[in-house]
Amino acid sequence: MFKRFMRSNAVQITIGWLVAAYMTLVKYTTRWDIERADQVQDIIDGGKGFIALTWHSRFMMLTAAWKKDYQLPHVLISRSRDGAIVAHTSHFLGLKTIRGSAKKAAKGDLAAKAKGGAKASLNIVTALEEDGCIVVTPDGPRGPRQRLGDGPIRLARLTGVPLVPCTFAVRNRKQFDSWDKFVLPLPFGKGKIIWGTPVTVPANADERKIEHIRERIESEMNIFLADADRSLGHNPIEAAER
Repeated sequence: MFKRFMRSNAVQITIGWLVAAYMTLVKYTTRWDIERADQVQDIIDGGKGFIALTWHSRFMMLTAAWKKDYQLPHVLISRSRDGAIVAHTSHFLGLKTIRGSAKKAAKGDLAAKAKGGAKASLNIVTALEEDGCIVVTPDGPRGPRQRLGDGPIRLARLTGVPLVPCTFAVRNRKQFDSWDKFVLPLPFGKGKIIWGTPVTVPANADERKIEHIRERIESEMNIFLADADRSLGHNPIEAAER
């Protein structure tokens, strides 16, 4: 009964609107401290496309890092029921959506796959060529928590755009006992945004190089996440076992 209720398009749209309204409330009532913004300023000022990475547990804080003059975000969303709600949420926030998987899109030649019917692949390429930003939660939709797959790295290798990690934390929050230890930010508190080091993946990167980049980005994202949580009075959340 509940599953049938949640599959209703009207219900999904309503939930999407409520989540978008709540995210907007959190964004504008939280006093955000932003660190390492200088790391990404040249990329943003250059107006070119890039791939943004943030952990699934902090998705509700995503729009806090975005200003109107940044590249238009396109959120890469799974085709699950939960993904449908996220798609509606993104729509109400003024974000574009692409339904698909970074891992699948990055396999093989994107243009060739698009001609064969992989619409997500074509949409990703088009968005990046039009100087947009693709937002990926690389440990979603089901984990393992805070573990970076190689899909975004391969996607960056194929498209030539940089990967830009970003982590979020808030003092006032409700943490759930879900696979990702999902954090619901509460309004009227303090928050922290830490931009990671942008990484450009060489077009000729082999498997060893891809793994090295993957480990480096994952490690930095988890270090910054732990630092942000500690600074706001929370114990760090450990990454799940692979």
